[in-house]
Amino acid sequence: PFHGWTFNNTGKLLKVKDPAAAGYPASFNCEGSHDLTRVARFESYRGFLFGSLNPDVLPLVEHLGESAKIIDLIVDQSADGLEVLRGSSSYIYEGNWKLTAENGADGYHVSSVHWNYAAT
Repeated sequence: PFHGWTFNNTGKLLKVKDPAAAGYPASFNCEGSHDLTRVARFESYRGFLFGSLNPDVLPLVEHLGESAKIIDLIVDQSADGLEVLRGSSSYIYEGNWKLTAENGADGYHVSSVHWNYAAT
């Protein structure tokens, strides 16, 4: 689930975490208003997945540029691949700040997705 929300494979919203306590209005999730938007461009690099809502973006490898070397260093640490473990997280985000602000505005998802923020 993304931030405690569950969608089917077509992007239809099926369930949200604790909708009564979240304070959604009666008009919430009417006529597909909160279904997922189809990703216009999708690529992967070394097992990392990247999506864009804009179809007119650079090819992923070109967009990543020198930062692809960091991904390579991470992935190449083991011939067996990469294992993601729970722990602390920090980010530097060079993108549209409004998307990040919107993504983080729903604080009720923290306990199901970012539990390590509260635990550390």
